[in-house]
Amino acid sequence: MLESLSIKNIALIKSQSLELTRGLNVLTGETGAGKSLIIDSLSLLLGEKADKSLISRGEKQATIEAVFVGFDQRVKDILQEFGLEDEEKIIITRKLSQDGKNEIRVNGVAFTLSMLKKLSAPLMDLHGQFEHQNLLKVSSHLKILDAFGGKEISNRLESYRKCYDQYTSIEKELSSYEVDDRERNRTIDLLAFQIEEIDNAGFYEGEEEELKAYRNQVLHAERIGEALGGASSLVGGDGYGYLGLTDSIKKAIGLLGGVSTFYDKVNPIIDRLSSSKLELEDIADSLEQMKDELFVDEGKAEENEKRLDLLSSFKKKYGSTIEEINKYREEIGKKYDNLIGSVERIEELKKQKVVVEEELVKNAKLLTEERKKHAKTFENRIKTELCDLGMKNSSFVVKFDGGSIDDKSRDGFDKIEFMFSANLGEDVMPLKSVASGGEMSRFMLAVKNVTASIEGVGTLVFDEIDSGVSGVIALKLAEKLSKVGQMAQVICVTHLPQIASYGDNHYVIEKTEGDGRTTTSVKQVAGSERENEIARLISGNITEHSLSHARELLQNAQKFKQN
Repeated sequence: MLESLSIKNIALIKSQSLELTRGLNVLTGETGAGKSLIIDSLSLLLGEKADKSLISRGEKQATIEAVFVGFDQRVKDILQEFGLEDEEKIIITRKLSQDGKNEIRVNGVAFTLSMLKKLSAPLMDLHGQFEHQNLLKVSSHLKILDAFGGKEISNRLESYRKCYDQYTSIEKELSSYEVDDRERNRTIDLLAFQIEEIDNAGFYEGEEEELKAYRNQVLHAERIGEALGGASSLVGGDGYGYLGLTDSIKKAIGLLGGVSTFYDKVNPIIDRLSSSKLELEDIADSLEQMKDELFVDEGKAEENEKRLDLLSSFKKKYGSTIEEINKYREEIGKKYDNLIGSVERIEELKKQKVVVEEELVKNAKLLTEERKKHAKTFENRIKTELCDLGMKNSSFVVKFDGGSIDDKSRDGFDKIEFMFSANLGEDVMPLKSVASGGEMSRFMLAVKNVTASIEGVGTLVFDEIDSGVSGVIALKLAEKLSKVGQMAQVICVTHLPQIASYGDNHYVIEKTEGDGRTTTSVKQVAGSERENEIARLISGNITEHSLSHARELLQNAQKFKQN
């Protein structure tokens, strides 16, 4: 329920706080006192678009803050969905700025307008003449009827949903194979060709580098041969009088050996030169061998180029590297296997779908029958309430549409809409087509008297629900509001003394002038102040007769609530 409401700089309201309780909270005041400003503020908490014209003249921003307590699990689930912790209170703050930078916060966390609407829907419902009305949403009608039907409908719905989930699962898997046989066969043939082509090529990791290295060897064979021959001559000599490094080292060893007996310090040098000579002789032999082996096989060179050309074409089709080509081969191999196996799986799924569809239709029909049975009871309950509210010629019908497999949803095959007519001889119409605000408000109250405990909305707001009502019907209206107040918190703006007298809490909205400005304020009244306000509602003036009538109304209201 709404525990408190604080309003700052909204039109004529400078700063005002209201502490609210359970039961029926009534707001009264003279025409133009500013009752609509309270409703406007509540509308903003429900996610209505902000209008900066609501900001008080001369102020840069306005603020509305509401504290809700005692909410149910649905609200907790929404809080969790939006990343908020489960707390005992919900504080909604909405700021309006002249520069258009509006702000919404819930327990200090920034919210969007759509998030606020989702959260506030189960917290508060506002009913006024052409204002936000949850019952006007056709999407809510089926949920209301199902809740009214209780376990009998919920058990049928549970059985239906098991079939529905199984059916949609089969449909989903079938849709994954959503290509005709001709297209499937074309895809299989293409994949088979690609798989065979890649497998026959048999490219392996590092092969491209090897192919390119051999190409370089072929292209530069002459230069390589000259380099090997020259290097060999420099190291080992050419055998025709040209001395290489090995010959020079040999001479150096001979020279040093001739003096080693006189100067033994050269012996380590001679050993090192001997080692170098052996290493250089081995190098010279290796160079000669490489030179002898250097031979360009034209056939092999041609095959090498063909292999590189093939790889180039594969890279254009299957991947920019051999690794990517092989990865693509792995992927299409799996796809090919799935397609080959899909034919059998599709046939199996189609057979399953036929069986499950029969069960789904069967459960949907049973669910519809259960709903129609409770719809009749629901219609009669609403008609009784409407009669009590002076609308004995009104009509109310729960209209059923749909009913085929094409209309399936997780809630069944049914499409339900509440239809209403206020006058004798008129056809029932969708609720949104009902023109009279007063009639609409009474209809809403009739429905709420039946469904308030079902819908579980913590706070119901009625704005001038008494439009066009007086006498006995006004008394009935007051009794209905009081009954709804037993199941949910009710906030009602009214002009009727009958409704005001049935309030569990009474607030008076007044407009005063001072310091060159007009302001609106709200105060809670009780005792003599409340009697005076109800007397004013009765006759427009406070007289002994109107005061006596006011006391009588309050006494009768108290007796009704006690009973």
